[in-house]
Amino acid sequence: MLFKRLNRTDAERVFAVFQANEANISADDVVALELTAASVDGVKITQPVTASLAAVVGIVDAAIANGAYGLVQIYGYRSTSRVLQTGTSLTAGLTILAPVNAADYLSSGATVPAGYLPAFVLLNSAQSAAGANSTTSNKVFIRCM
Repeated sequence: MLFKRLNRTDAERVFAVFQANEANISADDVVALELTAASVDGVKITQPVTASLAAVVGIVDAAIANGAYGLVQIYGYRSTSRVLQTGTSLTAGLTILAPVNAADYLSSGATVPAGYLPAFVLLNSAQSAAGANSTTSNKVFIRCM
């Protein structure tokens, strides 16, 4: 894991190194541990699917090519992310975002089971999407440790 050096002006962030196990993982995609391949090793990541929604490790910092290694932010403030809005207002600090089956984004309208982690909390002010099911970039706080 990579811990950012102590700095009074920037929020704390933690990154971990993972290996892409699918083509074209883009920056700001939410990713989960690979749980279905014969080569499960705790290092490979893919797009979340139903079986791995609870195995989300964080948000990709920069694009990772298939088979390559890259950084995934696992804790702290992030100024960019991919969030599917449902056309309703999102309340800062109260909106919990969750991964979605076969999608590279978090959803503000997903049903979050009690005690579910990781939790993503929207940090910016309340806003409405331009329309239902539009993907936007939002400021989030990640807790995937």
